[in-house]
Amino acid sequence: MIELLLRRSSIAVACLALLVAGACDDGFQTPVTPDLSIQSGDRGPLANGFEVYTQNVYLGGDTSPLFGLDFTDLGAVLEAVNLFWGDVQASDPEARVAEFVDEIQERQPHAVALQEMLDFALLDEYKQDTELGIDFLELIEAEIADRGLPYETAVTQETTSSALPLSLGGPYGIASWLEFTDRVVVLRRTDVPLLGESKGLYQGTINVGGIDLLRGWVRLTVDHHGTPHNVIATHLETQATGPLHDAQADELIGYVAAGLEGVTIIAGDLNSDAAAEEGAPSWTATYDKLVASGFTDVWEARPRGRRASGLTCCFDKDLLGDANFIERIDFVMVRSSEGGSMGQARGHYRMEVVGEEIGDRTLDGLWPSDHAGLVANINLPSPDADPRDHERSGGH
Repeated sequence: MIELLLRRSSIAVACLALLVAGACDDGFQTPVTPDLSIQSGDRGPLANGFEVYTQNVYLGGDTSPLFGLDFTDLGAVLEAVNLFWGDVQASDPEARVAEFVDEIQERQPHAVALQEMLDFALLDEYKQDTELGIDFLELIEAEIADRGLPYETAVTQETTSSALPLSLGGPYGIASWLEFTDRVVVLRRTDVPLLGESKGLYQGTINVGGIDLLRGWVRLTVDHHGTPHNVIATHLETQATGPLHDAQADELIGYVAAGLEGVTIIAGDLNSDAAAEEGAPSWTATYDKLVASGFTDVWEARPRGRRASGLTCCFDKDLLGDANFIERIDFVMVRSSEGGSMGQARGHYRMEVVGEEIGDRTLDGLWPSDHAGLVANINLPSPDADPRDHERSGGH
């Protein structure tokens, strides 16, 4: 949630955060059965692959007016918060969500990892919900239901939550509030057998004015052709937080993703630029630590017939302009276990950057998010398969 604040400022500036659709018929629609031909086509061994779509959804608002505020000046605070909320609404969440669901409908991934899934609630003077807010998860669920797509929300973890004053008045001086709650979410295709789920918050946080700015993770375990697949969706703190980011990454590697049987997939915005040189502002050691702990970067492991950068960040915060990406901070990383030992996963891979082409924009010309998304297809040999058979079939 505090992504833009921390990306463009020091930790001290992060304190500011504390003040801070597709058409359908009304009739019943028969749920859509997954079209497995989409998974096969002419892709050979990828026909049986496990497909993951990851997307930073983007909160939609411009936080820059909050910079440098005098928090004793309530008028200035109200002006900045209202401008921020206006930016969120102007980002047209319903139309942007429809673009994400377009990707889901076209590709029919087994799991969808979503970050910055904000819930904005408008509260009255008593901090009671007026039901006039914007909930990105509700919008996505409604769009999926309207299209009859076979997906459900599998795991949700709430992270940072706070309230901002919007207007004066009422018995306590504030007539209305803008409450926000950030979340990380995984969706499951309903024909994929569920084995388990878990979630949590990272211990590493920033405490500002008595409020913890939180990050979290969710883990979905499903069966895919007899092998457990653990899908971990997460959003690490920004590079500007330094030791905090590092602590969350260490917890992700050493606890959340540790010791899992079968295939473990980490999908999300890790805020560690694999395209940057060490020491650059966008660089952290997280990417290298993941590789050193046995994770394969699917982007790097995919066939190189189509040269592309893999950059995913970032569009301008108003979601206009060209796609002049400069960072590769969104990832799908995979690791397999054989007999309990961890190793970099040799298999068949495909990955595509999505949401960055002109045709992906809304009718009003907005990009779906400030980040592009990634769709990865992962097909690893089963534990009892002869690895020579996999190599002969063209494994990478």
